[in-house]
Amino acid sequence: MAGGRPPLYDDPLKMEAKIEQYFDKRTKEAKPPTIAGLCVFLGFSERHALSEYEKRKPFSATVKRARLRIEEDRADRLLEGPNTAGVIFDLTNNHGWKNPQHMKHSQDEDGEPQKVEHKIKADDAITGLLEEVARLKAGSAKQG
Repeated sequence: MAGGRPPLYDDPLKMEAKIEQYFDKRTKEAKPPTIAGLCVFLGFSERHALSEYEKRKPFSATVKRARLRIEEDRADRLLEGPNTAGVIFDLTNNHGWKNPQHMKHSQDEDGEPQKVEHKIKADDAITGLLEEVARLKAGSAKQG
């Protein structure tokens, strides 16, 4: 919003009314609200514009509330159904949710990285098949 074109919204109440229209429309269409959909509905050409309004004091609460409503929708969907991968992706990438895994890196203050080795133990049937293949290969090499 530095220089150039004037902002689309100069009044937080007008923006809030437009956001309410967006949520009403999505409810009537039985479609989940999205950040991208909200941006398009507000007339923005990029998602970054919403973040810029969020930084402006008079608009901050309005934008945060809209984001929180979309996050609430995702959290509800996460609890409702078995197809949660997309919902988890959205919550992680668009709403600040974190996966609680911690990987140690050499730059971590608490010490050296730990090397973790994973060994796959084949069951007896697979081991037997592999030994048989090796024996057959060895036998055909001797005959050739």
